[in-house]
Formats: sequence, C-alpha cells, structure tokens
Amino acid sequence: MNTPENSQMTVDEAEEYGRQMDAKNRALEKTHYLDETPVEEGKVTPPLSDEEIKKRTGAGNFENVQDTGAMGSINS
Repeated sequence: MNTPENSQMTVDEAEEYGRQMDAKNRALEKTHYLDETPVEEGKVTPPLSDEEIKKRTGAGNFENVQDTGAMGSINS
C-alpha cells in the first residue's frame, strides 16, 4: 500500500524538493534590515556609544546587563 506514511520520494522528486528548499533559503539570506548600515570592508569602526547600543539591543536589555555585574561573553 502506498500511503504517505510509507511512501518515498523518487530521485527526481527529491532533487526538485532540494531545489525548492535552496531557493527558500537564498530568499531568506537576502533579507535586509532597513535600519542597518553596511560596513565598508577593511574599515575599522569606532566603538559604539551607549545610546547606539541601547538602540540596537533595547533599553531594557542594556540596563539589565549594566546592573548584573556578570562578565560578558568572551566570544563576542
């Protein structure tokens, strides 16, 4: 019996499915956020001000980090 629970894709169906997923992933990767500004390659940007950090992370997150005294992430 060929029900959805025990059926398999043919090679052509699997390849088509893979192409569809690749197209969806490419579309998501090309999403741009309007409030971000691109950084020129090789250009070193100055440190962010507290106001810019609050804008990017949200004031609540910024205040919580300032109050905790916890060490920040080493990798970021």
